[in-house]
Amino acid sequence: MQTETITRIKLTASEGMMLTDGENYGKEVFLAVDGDQSAWREITEAEYKKIMEEQAREGIVNEDIR
Repeated sequence: MQTETITRIKLTASEGMMLTDGENYGKEVFLAVDGDQSAWREITEAEYKKIMEEQAREGIVNEDIR
């Protein structure tokens, strides 16, 4: 058996905000230590809700929502 310790970076959205990279959304995102943090930005929960409503109308399902 081999044991390894890994390091991850946790991004947490501010109060009333969601994180997105343009395709995935969440309140918390866990990146590999060399993950691109600059790909993620905050949007308001209202913006997130609007995006989800638009995707639902278009038949797009985003299962990555947390």
